[in-house]
Amino acid sequence: MRNWRIIVFIWGVFSLLAVVCLIFPKDGVEITLRFPSLEEVFSSKKDTVDLEKSLQSIENDFIASLDTLSEITKNADSLCFIDSLSFYVRFDTTSAARLYFPNNDPSVLDGVFEALENQSKTKMLHILHYGDSQIELDRISGYFRQRLQEQFGGMGTGLLPIVPLYQTTSVGQVVSDSLPRYVASGTMRQTLPHNRYGVLAQMATLNGAVTLSYTSRDWKQVYEGTKRFSVARLFVGNVKAGFKAKMTANGKDSTIILNSDSFDLTELSWNFGGNVSSCTMRLNGSAELYGVSLESQTGVTVDNIALRGSAGTFFTKISSSLLGNSMTALNVPLILLEYGGNAVPSITSKNMVENYKKDFARQLRYLQKCYPDAFIIVIGPADMSTKINGELQTWPFVEDVVLAMKEAALENGAAFWNMFEVMGGRNSMIQWVSHKPAWAAPDYIHFTQIGAKRIAEVFTESFFYYYDYYSFLQRNAQWVRKDNVDSVEYDSLSIDSSSFVIDSSFYTVFDNE
Repeated sequence: MRNWRIIVFIWGVFSLLAVVCLIFPKDGVEITLRFPSLEEVFSSKKDTVDLEKSLQSIENDFIASLDTLSEITKNADSLCFIDSLSFYVRFDTTSAARLYFPNNDPSVLDGVFEALENQSKTKMLHILHYGDSQIELDRISGYFRQRLQEQFGGMGTGLLPIVPLYQTTSVGQVVSDSLPRYVASGTMRQTLPHNRYGVLAQMATLNGAVTLSYTSRDWKQVYEGTKRFSVARLFVGNVKAGFKAKMTANGKDSTIILNSDSFDLTELSWNFGGNVSSCTMRLNGSAELYGVSLESQTGVTVDNIALRGSAGTFFTKISSSLLGNSMTALNVPLILLEYGGNAVPSITSKNMVENYKKDFARQLRYLQKCYPDAFIIVIGPADMSTKINGELQTWPFVEDVVLAMKEAALENGAAFWNMFEVMGGRNSMIQWVSHKPAWAAPDYIHFTQIGAKRIAEVFTESFFYYYDYYSFLQRNAQWVRKDNVDSVEYDSLSIDSSSFVIDSSFYTVFDNE
């Protein structure tokens, strides 16, 4: 190498070192090397859970109680009523699958059950199931919908967005042309200059013509209730005069034309006079498109409203009048909010947990203000795993977020269902992933289809357990009265040899003789 090249190289090295000296912190950089302790090396896995045993125990709670009740209630007297009631109370106070109620009062669900029993006979009811990617592809919603429709009637998958964020397993959707789509929350968020996102928290705008096609999938894994529908409803707003919607189903056409401008929510509805599995809408004009519902004239459906990446803190971004009017049109007795998982990774302190609680509580109050006729059940996040010091374990602050959401719900008149506890608690996700067949995906966050169905089964059984409790009280009204001065308070009653005491917050008992 020539001398001048050597000199240039040396000067280059010195120059580089000089730059490093200028930018390097004066106090230096601390480097921590971690090596596992002997205890960590030789210790067995901690906080593991036997999934089969855990879920079987929960399911046994349902089976044993209902079997026992069927025997007890053969005799109609106040003592049999008390014995029967003890089983409900035991479930409501000890089972991992129980619902937590404000003031420990399960009667807050009475309005929901009354609507399902009575209103569903004359009109269609919608239960709105909002959630994150955990409920995509109609997971959890689909099973719950099927069970409700078997009990109370109805068909169809319910609400669908105009431009789907993803294709579902229940209904195939085709949009003939690209429409501007706006989403209020999540990884696909596309904001509007206004707040008219609609009840689905997403909408599309139309200025021209578009064709929308819907086909119920006849797949084996699709629930029977969603394979047919007899009514289609289109929800629009900010419509200009001349807007035309032509519906085609079973080879028959029906056209609706709006002759005047309308800024408010407007519904266009078609009754096909029988069950169909597909339909096509051809729209022409200018309007905001909030969604389509495939349903029946009476009964109930569950609307799967999945927003990937959302933490459930977006409702206050949606027009209160549009939300309220939409829920009124849909006859909504119940709202499910399944969130929390997307908040966890960004939380690094107790203060951030508290901030999330306050924000989530604000959403509950906003929904209740928009539509006070619906009751809200909050479903907390699932367990989630990440590597900490090289070992898979529950994400930091998951349990704090679960508790915060529970507190937010109960403090604001909503119920809470603890999915984290139902799964088995801390580090249960690891077992859900390793289960054969897998109940959760290898990302240690999402359920598989099988795992989602297991969760749906437990939640649905819990919901129907409280419906059975409601029906039990209705059948035995002669033994129940809340404000009877001669009644016997429950906290003075001991049930069975284990001295199980019924809390006085449930009801009081009197002998009508």
